[in-house]
Amino acid sequence: MSSDLSFQIERVVSKAAKVVEVNGALKTRIGELEDQVAHLQEVLSALQVEHADFQEQLQQRNLAMTVQSGSPARDSYGEEKIAELIREIDRCMKLLSA
Repeated sequence: MSSDLSFQIERVVSKAAKVVEVNGALKTRIGELEDQVAHLQEVLSALQVEHADFQEQLQQRNLAMTVQSGSPARDSYGEEKIAELIREIDRCMKLLSA
């Protein structure tokens, strides 16, 4: 009976040692993954800043292309502004002639 008990105790100690070993390996892996997450968050932040810069550059480029090419969107805005100014001039002329 004591040899059975000794054998079972050895098995429990062996399994406990394995659990401790696996636990240590998992803790190491968790540390590595946390470091990787921190690094990836830094990369993400940098890429978000870069993306915002590219978005701004794209908007500036699109605006420049619109002005340069005289696209219909820009022309309609310009036409509206010109019509508004003409109406204002007409009002001023009416006031002057009255």
